[in-house]
Amino acid sequence: MKKRESEEQLIMSTASPDFPKWYIEFQVALLRQAPRPGEIDQTTALGWKDNQESLKKNLADCLLPQPVATPVEPAKLELLLEAVGTVPISTTTSKFVRDTCRNTAVKISYIGDNFTSWFLSGDDKIEDPISEQTLRCHKLRQFSVDGPIIIELGGAEKSETTLPEMFSLMEKQGKGENGVLLNNGYANIFYIRDIAGVLRTVFVVWYDGGWDVDAHSVESPLRWSDGGQVFSRNPPVGGVLEPSEPLAPAQSVS
Repeated sequence: MKKRESEEQLIMSTASPDFPKWYIEFQVALLRQAPRPGEIDQTTALGWKDNQESLKKNLADCLLPQPVATPVEPAKLELLLEAVGTVPISTTTSKFVRDTCRNTAVKISYIGDNFTSWFLSGDDKIEDPISEQTLRCHKLRQFSVDGPIIIELGGAEKSETTLPEMFSLMEKQGKGENGVLLNNGYANIFYIRDIAGVLRTVFVVWYDGGWDVDAHSVESPLRWSDGGQVFSRNPPVGGVLEPSEPLAPAQSVS
């Protein structure tokens, strides 16, 4: 005990005058609580003596307040789609007909090979008439391939529309009039199952005085540009972007 007291007195007497009194008392308290012979063996004690950095770190971990981690807000998901509105589709008995004649009600200037192969049967007509439906229109906010768009819509089933629904919209803008479909050279994108039941990307573009219609695989590396429109029957996942107002015509013929 006397030896310990003499060591404490030595600390007090040899401490730098720059050290405040409270710090010297802190050092003394540390010495008082250091393990006694019998509580720590020589090998362990010498190991700490020869590894001052580790000793310092362990003391700091025990004695110093640990920094409080600042909570980081999770990154907000940057959605690809911006809701434009809802689109009522009236009951129709019309079927999509391959007709590129000049006098047809819907002026189709081009039908791509993929669309022909995947969707047009022997009599150039596909799918049955539809009852009244409501589609939802979304504007692409950034470049994207089809996969992430379909995921944001809630998957293949929720993103799916039909050719009669697409053709119903084309009939309302048969000569490129203003309406729900973009007629400024940007794509109107639909996800539709072909005659084999495979989900395809079908796109309609008003170009050079007529509608171009074509299709490609939903796994295509083609990236759609921002500003295009995507149509679905269901709202995106969560439905947070979906307004209830019907669409109003806002485009001009290019």
